[in-house]
Amino acid sequence: MLAGVTQAAPVTLTTKVDAAPLVAYRANLKSLAPTGQAPSFNDIVIRLAALTLRAMPELNACWYRDGIHAYDAIHIATAVDTPAGLLAPVIRHADQLSIAHIAEQTRHLIAQARAGRLNQTHLEGGTFTVTNLGMFGIDAFTPILNLPQAGILGIGRILEEPVVRAGRLEVGQTLSLSLTFDHRVVDGAPAARWLQCLCERIQAAGDRQPS
Repeated sequence: MLAGVTQAAPVTLTTKVDAAPLVAYRANLKSLAPTGQAPSFNDIVIRLAALTLRAMPELNACWYRDGIHAYDAIHIATAVDTPAGLLAPVIRHADQLSIAHIAEQTRHLIAQARAGRLNQTHLEGGTFTVTNLGMFGIDAFTPILNLPQAGILGIGRILEEPVVRAGRLEVGQTLSLSLTFDHRVVDGAPAARWLQCLCERIQAAGDRQPS
């Protein structure tokens, strides 16, 4: 973990996105799923982050032997709090999985992690990490790079607060996102465009068909 600060060139970008479409989308998924099997907000953002990495692959890379190495596949590591400490099991080919399949895999990996049953293969091969502290009431934070990966996305809580829509003040729902990236691998402008694209996908979540 220390290497993510001392060996890389970490920079963090933070933004806030209108989460109302995301909340509505999850409510729809929840109404269609069997009890206890509805995808979480984290599952949905993992899927959208994977699609964003596929469309804009600059962050799906690492710094290797004094140069940039681009990964061939998109494998998302998801941070899990366990009695043994923080673990980040990997969802492989996340861009090719439906939200339902991602939810199924994360439930299994979280249960295995907290039971101490993960093996090394579950923890290897990640190309990007998603970490979520929203369940602890955290709005925004600075995630630490999971080297050799060049990017990690931090998800805060969904907060009910005043927002302006069409020039009118309303009660809305917002979500803070924090992207830490390795400046050796990607510059600030491409990283900012990546985060902007992810926000656009989140705001368009309500237009999606459940999948």
